[in-house]
Amino acid sequence: MDFVVEHLTIDFNAPGTIAGLAVSALILYLLALSIYRLTSHPLAKFPGPKIAAATSWYEFYYDWWLQGQYIFEIERMHNKYGPIVRINPEELSIHDPAAYNEIFVTESKRRTDNYNSFLQGVGFEGSHLLTVDHDLHRRRRKPLNPFFSRLGISRLEPVIVQSVKKLVARLELLKGSNTVVRLDHAFTALTGDVIGKVCCDDKEIFLDDPDFASWCFSNHYPIAMKHIMAAKQEKLENDRKGTQASDSISLFRHIINSDMPESERSSERLAKEAQILLAAGTESISRTLGYISYFILANPSLHSRLEEELEMPMSKYPEVVPTWAELEKVPILQAIIKESLRSV
Repeated sequence: MDFVVEHLTIDFNAPGTIAGLAVSALILYLLALSIYRLTSHPLAKFPGPKIAAATSWYEFYYDWWLQGQYIFEIERMHNKYGPIVRINPEELSIHDPAAYNEIFVTESKRRTDNYNSFLQGVGFEGSHLLTVDHDLHRRRRKPLNPFFSRLGISRLEPVIVQSVKKLVARLELLKGSNTVVRLDHAFTALTGDVIGKVCCDDKEIFLDDPDFASWCFSNHYPIAMKHIMAAKQEKLENDRKGTQASDSISLFRHIINSDMPESERSSERLAKEAQILLAAGTESISRTLGYISYFILANPSLHSRLEEELEMPMSKYPEVVPTWAELEKVPILQAIIKESLRSV
């Protein structure tokens, strides 16, 4: 027995002993983790490649080494394994429209926390988009709802029309000049100005730029922080004087004057919230407008049909601009918009 104990003794002073133990421990840990993911993990019963279920390195290989090809590998997985596939240790891909209403449900059916790895590490922790807890997300989302409801959007029509008219006027001035206009820049300037007005009471600064401010996407943080600090200072002055907030209520002036806890109205958190809203309101809508333009210009028959259906609602333009409700009644326009949203 003494012989066995003597030969089981580890000399930690020997060169490489600690490193060897660390490597051995890491290998054992990864092996145990892989076994757990394949056998006992909550997603273990779902079909898919075992290597994808065992390690995220499989996804990393396709996205990094093969430069973003994992989306096509996922498509091949669906062809082989069916509509529900485990694509990494923590995620499923579902290729079945019928599942949408089972996954995205209201609170009355199932309370759902956010996926805590979604956009982790991009610097927007604290915004409503990255809030994990269901109740906290609801509190953070509540002040935003009035601005993005159907009624809220309807109230924004004059703001949108003003910016659209400015873009049209700029394009009219360039007509016949042989100037190449990048529509992605023009649409980004348009949407950036609109969401800037909604969130920060900002003036039109992107549409006034000679090159449609191709740099505007990187300019959200300073714009947001400047407005947030000004709105906070205005609130302090109003509280001191006992006066009401400004009639010009931007989204963030509304939040700052709301009954949200002070910790939820910190400048740093609101700046992250602003970056999310400004970026989403600029980039996603701009890309959608790009798709709409492409579909119309690339399909002459579609172009002609759209002109015919718009003839009546646009008959008095620009003196009378058709409302959102009126344009919703143009079937081909709605079809183009929906297809563009699907394609983005």
